[in-house]
Amino acid sequence: MGVNTKTGERPQAVQGHYDWGLLTVVTLLLLLGLVMVFSASYPRGLEGFDNPYYFVARQFIWLLVGAVGLVIAARIPYLLWNRWSVPIMGGTLLALLAVILIGEERLGSSRTYYQGSIQPSEAAKIAVILYVSAWLNSKGPRIRHARAGLLPFGVLMGVVSVLIVLQPEITVAVLIVVTSAIMLFVAGADLKQLTVIGAVATATFLLVVQYTGYAAERISLYLTWMGNPVASEEWQVSQGVQALMRGGLFGRGLGNGLAQQTGYLPLSWSDNIFGVIGEELGLLGTLFVLLLFLLLAYRGLRIALRAPDNFGMLLATGITASLLLQALLNMAVIVAVSPPTGMTLPFVSYGGSSLVASLVGIGILLNISRFGVYRTLQTGQQTGQQTGQQTGRRADERDDLGRRDRRPRLSGTGRRQTAHSFRSVTERFPWDTAKHEQRRRAAGKSAQEQE
Repeated sequence: MGVNTKTGERPQAVQGHYDWGLLTVVTLLLLLGLVMVFSASYPRGLEGFDNPYYFVARQFIWLLVGAVGLVIAARIPYLLWNRWSVPIMGGTLLALLAVILIGEERLGSSRTYYQGSIQPSEAAKIAVILYVSAWLNSKGPRIRHARAGLLPFGVLMGVVSVLIVLQPEITVAVLIVVTSAIMLFVAGADLKQLTVIGAVATATFLLVVQYTGYAAERISLYLTWMGNPVASEEWQVSQGVQALMRGGLFGRGLGNGLAQQTGYLPLSWSDNIFGVIGEELGLLGTLFVLLLFLLLAYRGLRIALRAPDNFGMLLATGITASLLLQALLNMAVIVAVSPPTGMTLPFVSYGGSSLVASLVGIGILLNISRFGVYRTLQTGQQTGQQTGQQTGRRADERDDLGRRDRRPRLSGTGRRQTAHSFRSVTERFPWDTAKHEQRRRAAGKSAQEQE
């Protein structure tokens, strides 16, 4: 274990309970999603498939698949993702390339397999977070140097973005780049590097939009009608705002809205489900959804702050940032703050691969939460208090953000040394960390008594 030379304390990673607060928030979002998918899709299910439960039944099946993925991810020691990050990233790149060549064309894009249910770009969100976390963790303080940080990061983001933009799926590419940039910042990258990345990414985005007809048209319409979105020629924007207006404060009640009817809000059960929530549950319903995502962000960042090593901290930060950014982008379209993006609302919108990928990400967060740094023990040195007294200080109480020495901006005291110790546990006993943890505690207690 690493020792804090200032206080004579060392952190102890305790294998505890899962973060049930996070799981509760996600469960509420999933239940709300099933209700709203049915309410938003039953007219289309009757018209197109003579079955009002057509969409919600498929959503429930994908929810079960995602729940299995969540349980498996929660049981896998998260440090094993460090070892598997390279083959996972390689497989993801192959899947992104294959969908361009042999994927099914839907709505003018080649993004999916199996009748639109499997979308490789959704898996890419998690795969890139895993790989970037492992890569940043391996670089350490060298991340602030251009050759070790800026250049490799730019190449990686360029390759992934090109494969996604060619589908085309511009918004997902932007989401992945922004999430990775947040992780780079948290890892301690130089602010000059982040400025360069931001400038290059913005210039590239504008260039892509200029040569992509549908994206340029959407942005042009949005800018033209930004002052009066209700009268916008962009039907999706106009209908989304009108749905919110009809909902008022308390909403019109489940199933009583107009947004899901034919000729009103398109894809009301998927990309635009937030508009249906606003019409049927009102302003209070939309604020409740926003509150749930803010709680999810709080629990996720809390897990990141308590992670016993840099890899866990970066992984938790990336997953949390990705889910929150995706939710905010989806809501921004409905309130006419952003042009249409095609981004789903995590855990709520209809969609197989999106739901499964999000639940797997939550499973990884839950596993990281089991090994949070919950307390620090003294090593016998005088710290101004009685020797041997426990401080009771918690990881989330550390004030170590924005360090000038370029160390990770969310890292805790001794986290890098703790990572080395904890890694040896998972490498030797990847499926029996509890037993080894008990042995380690007993050895630590014996050493403390000898001191």
